[in-house]
Amino acid sequence: MHLDAPAISHHRLKRFHRWAMLWLRWFAAFLDAACTFAPLSRQAQRIAHGWLDFIETLITNIVLIRAAKRVRPLLRRHFGPQRLLYPKRRAILGLRLRRALHQRDLRARIAALSQSIEDLIDRVARRLPRGLTRRCGGLSRTHARASSARRAELCMGICRQTADTS
Repeated sequence: MHLDAPAISHHRLKRFHRWAMLWLRWFAAFLDAACTFAPLSRQAQRIAHGWLDFIETLITNIVLIRAAKRVRPLLRRHFGPQRLLYPKRRAILGLRLRRALHQRDLRARIAALSQSIEDLIDRVARRLPRGLTRRCGGLSRTHARASSARRAELCMGICRQTADTS
């Protein structure tokens, strides 16, 4: 029995990515056909960006799953509230990559999403070992109360020192 089998196979991920790229190319062709007679209205652009948000999430999820194999696992901390997954996802991807994939112009955004997935995986995998993410858990409630009480004491001490005008 093989215990450490992946949750989703490499072949299935590739097939899922190709389906996403095919859908993206179809959507780009649809937008080109819609723009032949008149430019898109703001409402149509918002709807198009909504669909591209869905495709972007799909592609970044595939990138994160494939990049996870190249990075050492994190140690689980068993104290404090767990952070939400979306901020972790944003921190792992990084601002540069998110901004590169989320552009204002529809054609530029489609071109950015259509790039090679291996390049995106390399960008994420290079970034992770350098520790440029906030992937650790938050403080427990007792630690948070203690740190906020300490900050309040320091603030009061500074205020007392600066308020003395004699």
